[in-house]
Amino acid sequence: MNDDGIKKLFDRVDVLDVADLRNLIKHLWKQREFFKRTFDIIRDSIVVINTKGEIFYCNQSACELLGIRNLKQSNVLWKYIPEFVVFSDLDTSSIDTNDSFLSKEIKISYPRKSILNVTIAHNYSNYDGDEKMFVLRIVDITEERALSEKTLHDEKISSVTLLASAVAHEIGNPLNAISLRLQLMRRQFKSLKNVDERMKLEMSAGVCLDEIARLDSIVKNFLHAIRPQKPKLTSLPLGKVLDDIIDLMEAEFKSLNIEVINRIGPLPLILGDYSQLKQVFFNVLKNSCEAISGGGTIVIDGTTNDNDVIVTFTDSGMGMSCDLLAKIFQPYFSTKKEGNGLGMVIIERILREHGATIDIASAKNIGTKISINFPRKDKCMPLLHAHSDSKEFCVQNVSP
Repeated sequence: MNDDGIKKLFDRVDVLDVADLRNLIKHLWKQREFFKRTFDIIRDSIVVINTKGEIFYCNQSACELLGIRNLKQSNVLWKYIPEFVVFSDLDTSSIDTNDSFLSKEIKISYPRKSILNVTIAHNYSNYDGDEKMFVLRIVDITEERALSEKTLHDEKISSVTLLASAVAHEIGNPLNAISLRLQLMRRQFKSLKNVDERMKLEMSAGVCLDEIARLDSIVKNFLHAIRPQKPKLTSLPLGKVLDDIIDLMEAEFKSLNIEVINRIGPLPLILGDYSQLKQVFFNVLKNSCEAISGGGTIVIDGTTNDNDVIVTFTDSGMGMSCDLLAKIFQPYFSTKKEGNGLGMVIIERILREHGATIDIASAKNIGTKISINFPRKDKCMPLLHAHSDSKEFCVQNVSP
């Protein structure tokens, strides 16, 4: 039965006999079930609400998103997900025509942290025709956004690596030429009769050669640090890695009057590359030292849950503003005069290869807390996502 046939029956509903009414109701029920199955197949969440936020309809995907089992008209959308309260002004909104709509992205924390794209369109009125209704199409774009940010991050790292390699190559060539010339000059100095003059020249050439060797070593170490390298994963106790770094930096802590309080206890094993994680912890502690002036403390804690091993570094340094914190993972951005702005980029790259996440919370003149979450040895590595929130106590989060 097509729509014209149904309309004709409705026009004659007062004179229909029982059999015709039964057939009409049966057909309408089948049609209802057909559309219900159709909307339930759609993986996007579809929700219909009135201006008060009361839910009149939601498909299966929306019920799963909102945690609804038994839908009642008194169910209000933002009671399930408080972040949806931003749509509580629909009664006064401009979405009042068939071709007008509103699109907005919101971040939710329950039932899981997600980024949702919500499109709202006006649906005229409800069944009785006395109340405005709105259709919400909700799409979870968390993975899409994570993939986009990962691609952008990889492009940044690739451009940094390419530029650094080109610069290192250009530096290396003249260094090699200078080195060869100095070695040739040292051989020529041996023919000088004045012993004192010969020794002075040889000494000066030796100093220059040593400095060239040092510059060459810096360039090679720099390239080694920024070039992506797959970690050689082995079973590691994080406590042992941290102990080795603390012992290595002990003299520096003393010279800066910094007390390191290591509260790391026994922790589950992780899969990690010992040398790469030493570099991560060294850079983190080095940054904490540079943030502390006139003495202070660095507290290192370790905790665990069913999925992760978490190591936190809390310093009593100068902290960072929200603006600075938002840029901390950008290549070449540095708050230090002699900084190259690649330290945090390298840390992020190493942690990404380990499937780890890093969260940084900082407050100006209070301090900074860095939390690194490593997947436990018997757990799978999580997918990447990255985001940052600006609040009074600023937080920067990068999560593979």
